[in-house]
Amino acid sequence: MTSHVEAYGLHIAEPGETLVVGLGNPILGDDGVGWRVIDELDELDELEHGEASLQQACVGGVSLMELLVGYRRAIIVDAIIDPEDEPGSVWCKPLSAVETRVASHLDSTHDAPLPAAIEAGRAMGADLPSDIEVVGVVIERGDVFGEELSDAVAAAVPVAAAEVVGVLREAHPVSPQGEPVHA
Repeated sequence: MTSHVEAYGLHIAEPGETLVVGLGNPILGDDGVGWRVIDELDELDELEHGEASLQQACVGGVSLMELLVGYRRAIIVDAIIDPEDEPGSVWCKPLSAVETRVASHLDSTHDAPLPAAIEAGRAMGADLPSDIEVVGVVIERGDVFGEELSDAVAAAVPVAAAEVVGVLREAHPVSPQGEPVHA
């Protein structure tokens, strides 16, 4: 088992690890889908012990960048609002191909978008992953109070978890166009 330190809610990893972080707010309905995917991954027997660190977070921008320090690779699972895709669609893209305006936690009006935060972190010497991929689950709304997911988004949780496992095993090449893997 790889050791780590919990300090002020931040997971500080040993270099060489992969982090899978599920983003969202678990009390805002479909916005909490990233957390549910992490719950699903935590229960899977498919993941080998130590294959990846799993984390749930309600952060974005600079705070999310700080969570990534020390990892070689990161997979971010987030709710995506995109009127061009149906709710419950799942896709995978490299971070560089994600329009941050559609990813609720990769962009913020009160913080730097994640790509800018990573650029700033690297400029300051932070050891950040060179491989960052985003598994997006399309939602219709992320502002409805409640812990329940809509039917379409709940059905997408195991699909997104399988996508994460595929990315971890590099069995699923990530398309720069981010073609949907389930619609």
